[in-house]
Amino acid sequence: MPKDEPPAALNAHQRQINTAITFCEENKWFILAACLRHCWGNGFLDVFRKYFKDHAELFKGMTYGMAQNEHTLEQHACFTEYLQVYEDRLADYVENDPNGPRASISDFYSELSEAKATGYMDPGTQEFIHCLVASTDYDSFYSVMVREASKLAFAESQSKNSPPEMAEAKGSASTPSKGGKGTDDDDDDDDVKGYK
Repeated sequence: MPKDEPPAALNAHQRQINTAITFCEENKWFILAACLRHCWGNGFLDVFRKYFKDHAELFKGMTYGMAQNEHTLEQHACFTEYLQVYEDRLADYVENDPNGPRASISDFYSELSEAKATGYMDPGTQEFIHCLVASTDYDSFYSVMVREASKLAFAESQSKNSPPEMAEAKGSASTPSKGGKGTDDDDDDDDVKGYK
C-alpha cells in the first residue's frame, strides 16, 4: 500500500489566495470566496490568455501610454467582445456551475461592493478585487494587449532573423541542373526577377 505523500508546499501566491478565501468566508462573502478560488484557476484564466494572444495583432505598434495613441474602432470592438466573454464566463460560473455558488450575478456584485467598502483589509482579497475591476477596465485591457502585441512582434522578429534553412542542391557543381546557377538560362531568371 503506497504511503500518503505530504501535500506540496504552497507558493506565496497560493498562500495569499487561501488567506483571501478564508477572509471572505469569515465575512460571509461565500460567493466571492468561491469566485476567488475559481478565477485564480488556470481553467478560467487560460480562456483569457488565449483571447489576448489571438487578438494581439490589433495592438501591434501601439505604445503603453494610452493618451499617446489613437485607438481604432477594431480595438474598442475587441475590448467589447472580451468584456462580453469575461462577463458571460463569470456569470455562468456564479449562476450555473455545479461546483459554483449557484447564486445570482447581482448577489456576487453585492458581495464585491461590500468587500470593496471594507478598505481591503486582506491583501489577497484586495488583489482579487483589483483584478476583477481591472478586468472590466479598458485601460487595463489595453495594457495587457500592448504587452501581448510586443511579445508577438518580438517573436516575429526572431523568426525573421533566424537563418533560413538551406535547400538541398538538385545537381552537383559538375552537372548543373536546368535553371540552376551556372546554366545558360541564368540571366533570363534575373530579368524576370528584375535584377541586372
